[in-house]
Amino acid sequence: MTTATGARSTRLIGLDLFRALAVFGMLVAHVGPAAWTAGHGLGQEHWVWEMFHSRMPLMFAFAAGFSMNLTRRGGAAGPARAATVIRAALLILVGFALSALGTPVVVILSYFGVFFLLSVPVHTLTARPLFVIAAVWAVAGPPLSFWLRTVVDLPGNPLWTVLVAGDYPALTWMPFILMGMAVGRLDLSSAAVRWRIGTAGAVTALVAYGASALALALGARDALIDAVGPTESLTAAQHYARLLHHESGVTDTSSWLWLVTSAPHSGSWGDVWGGLGVCGALLALLLPLGDWAQRRSDSGFSASARGLVSLSAAPGAMVLSVYAAHIVAIWAITALTGYSFSPAQPVWILLSFTLGVTVFAGLWMRRHARGPLESLMGDATAAVLRVARKERPGSA
Repeated sequence: MTTATGARSTRLIGLDLFRALAVFGMLVAHVGPAAWTAGHGLGQEHWVWEMFHSRMPLMFAFAAGFSMNLTRRGGAAGPARAATVIRAALLILVGFALSALGTPVVVILSYFGVFFLLSVPVHTLTARPLFVIAAVWAVAGPPLSFWLRTVVDLPGNPLWTVLVAGDYPALTWMPFILMGMAVGRLDLSSAAVRWRIGTAGAVTALVAYGASALALALGARDALIDAVGPTESLTAAQHYARLLHHESGVTDTSSWLWLVTSAPHSGSWGDVWGGLGVCGALLALLLPLGDWAQRRSDSGFSASARGLVSLSAAPGAMVLSVYAAHIVAIWAITALTGYSFSPAQPVWILLSFTLGVTVFAGLWMRRHARGPLESLMGDATAAVLRVARKERPGSA
């Protein structure tokens, strides 16, 4: 991706590094070790894996917001909106196809297609109003989701699932799309812009996670344990811990206090605001690293280090293809060997997948400007737009 202003045509490798880190986190969640294991009391949280499990999927949504600027940069609002709608439809179709393989992965692409459709009304807004809308949504979305799920129950309804109660519900995930759109409209080549993004992100993450930890320590945890109560096989504390680390996309509805937790992948205030902060802070760190990797160097060590960084960014340059490829790989391995990828995997499997997608992406990007699935979707979008223009001359 280039800068949003269009003033420079240089690809920002830092954005690819950001997306590549999201890819790695995705692999940790899908083919890596457990982030939490049950046991006595609250069980054991494995902090290194938990960070990747719960934060990196949010980076996917944030990065998807970046891609909204690709269609916008073409000029007129009509063609840009049309391209977004077409891409959304294609993502939904690809998502359905990958879901049909029956892997343990909850495919996010169909959700993203709906997110893209929801972004169409704000497609032409500048960064400032997008920041405001994203912030308001991040405040209002979690309690609205909680309230709706306490008064309405529509199990199996696809619209309800994708908007409110699914693994990636729009009510709590759209702030990441909108914030990504807003950030993508800034001049990300500017050191001052990067500094503001990084500072805002770090402060937001510290406040969100700090406030959540403080609230739990001051009594919210005990109140939640009392609210969920014991089950036939679990103590109240164990039941609370399972719900806290369930990573189902939504909070439990036993108490409003769930909103103040930073339960991973739950859509709580702590989860949403903490995730937004992490995205901003990481982006600000990775952008200058990407710039450094693009500089020429005669030093053998320095050149090798820059090459390694560039190779690491390759999966982020074709993230859609890599995402689809790893799901197909999981399906193929299971079909051929019967091996189960659920629930958690040893580290060597994670390393094998990570190395595989990195080498595949690195080799592909040496010869191509885009990944195979990105090229296919781009060509399909262009083809539909050409047909539309022929059917209705002068419009898209």
